[in-house]
Amino acid sequence: MRGWGLRTRSVLAVVATTALVAAGGAAWAWSLGGSGTGSASAATVVELKLSARPDPKAPLRPGVVTDLSVTVRNDNLFPIRVTAIRPGSGPTQVDQAHRDAGCLRSGVSLTRQGFGVSWRVPAGASRGFVISEAIQMTNDSDNACQGATFTVPLSAGGVNDDA
Repeated sequence: MRGWGLRTRSVLAVVATTALVAAGGAAWAWSLGGSGTGSASAATVVELKLSARPDPKAPLRPGVVTDLSVTVRNDNLFPIRVTAIRPGSGPTQVDQAHRDAGCLRSGVSLTRQGFGVSWRVPAGASRGFVISEAIQMTNDSDNACQGATFTVPLSAGGVNDDA
């Protein structure tokens, strides 16, 4: 610093100190943290709608096992994969006219307690599927059950298939 006056040396000292403080401030600014809260909500899951009927080419009659055509409606916002069809809660019901005529023992039931399936149903869509040899009518059915419409409760198990 030879040849620099006292005033020049003082200004350089102030500039050097300011540069160090500014550099320290910049380093501190980049290491700032933060905290807060966030939230997200899950979509509401809508129950699948199932409807089924025996194969129209092989209608139910005593002693016959036939295919079951199942339609699955998925009103969710995501695709699902149905993995199982099982009996639902409650007994098989018969239409009122045939019940009044004496159809008290329908003999109509699923052939197994569950069917493993792998059915993909897109979001907001319906798809039809067939389960082979899934529904039967026993020989113990009341004669008044001829021509009746039966309601067999079904339940489905599945998973989100949003791959």
